[in-house]
Amino acid sequence: MSTPVSLILNINTMAIFFTRDNFVLAFPLLAVCSTYAFFKFIPLQYGLPVLGVIALTLKARNKIIESRSTDEHIDKTIVQDLVSDEDALIAKQNEKAQKKLRKSEQKLRERLKAERRNTANKKKEAADEDDDGEIITAFAKGARGKKGR
Repeated sequence: MSTPVSLILNINTMAIFFTRDNFVLAFPLLAVCSTYAFFKFIPLQYGLPVLGVIALTLKARNKIIESRSTDEHIDKTIVQDLVSDEDALIAKQNEKAQKKLRKSEQKLRERLKAERRNTANKKKEAADEDDDGEIITAFAKGARGKKGR
């Protein structure tokens, strides 16, 4: 009589041997042995129709899955058509926002250029005023300043 603890231990030790890696390595041998046993112990008059039914069932299942996936695709296109109007409005709003942003950036650049020009002009005017003062003092001295030296 086995206790639940011993059953759990047996299952755990079996898990060591029955892993996915071991199954992948043993699958070709299992397939060959299963095929041999099927044709050895089941007569052909029963075995071939069973294989045919299994093949047709798998093919029908694949077609059903494929048709459902195309139905979903059709549903997605219908939904996309219905939502496309809203997407167009959102795209227009985004485009308007982008234009406003570009315009504001352009205005800012123009303002900065104007300020730079103004500061450059002020510096130039200040330099011109300094030059004017020197020219006036030289004119006021006249020729007298040169004879004295």
